[in-house]
Amino acid sequence: MMDTVKIVIPALPCDLTNYVNAIEAQGAEATVKHCCQDFDINDFDGLLLPGGIDIDPIWYGCINKSCGEINDELDKLQERYLKAFVDAKKPVLGICRGHQLVNVFFGGKLIQDLPTKKYHARDILSGPDKFHTAEISGEDSWFKPIYGDKFEINSSHHQASEVLGEGLIVDLYSATGDRVIEGTHHCTLPIWTTQWHPERCRASKMHPDVVDGYKVLEFYIDKVRELKAK
Repeated sequence: MMDTVKIVIPALPCDLTNYVNAIEAQGAEATVKHCCQDFDINDFDGLLLPGGIDIDPIWYGCINKSCGEINDELDKLQERYLKAFVDAKKPVLGICRGHQLVNVFFGGKLIQDLPTKKYHARDILSGPDKFHTAEISGEDSWFKPIYGDKFEINSSHHQASEVLGEGLIVDLYSATGDRVIEGTHHCTLPIWTTQWHPERCRASKMHPDVVDGYKVLEFYIDKVRELKAK
């Protein structure tokens, strides 16, 4: 019988149901952690960094000019988990804020408020996602075997990667004319990221043309299983 894959999600108390459901739909186990005090990396096979509020620009050497809500406790919490998984060379999936956090961790910088956010950000905090086409950056993109060269994604962010972190490779861009980075992977570590939200992207449930985001979670959990078996 196959061992259960265990994924940890570090976050402040909030509703993470979409992430937990997406992980459990792949036959894996999701655990949400609100602190590091009882964290043992040996208890988990993979890390999921979820979406959320903005990262304090101090983490990428800038002053706050146009961020929304920030939280120092959350920044420190997730950075500690990410560092532990990077040091252990264990798999990481970053989604939206998580995608940005991975970029910042490896020395990248963010655009604090996209001039083209009308294509990407929700109209209001509780409003519906935006939708637009994304295109792969090359034949080696990890998205290509899952979705092909171009596909429709959801979108809910007003920030984006500006300077790419060391070791990160772009796999996906927005096709809205602004070339926002929508997905990356690390060149040597088992790390993958998406700027969009696959955990709540279930094709016809959201938009008639949008892809099934659960395939991203399937890809990730399969990678975790492969590495765990080694």
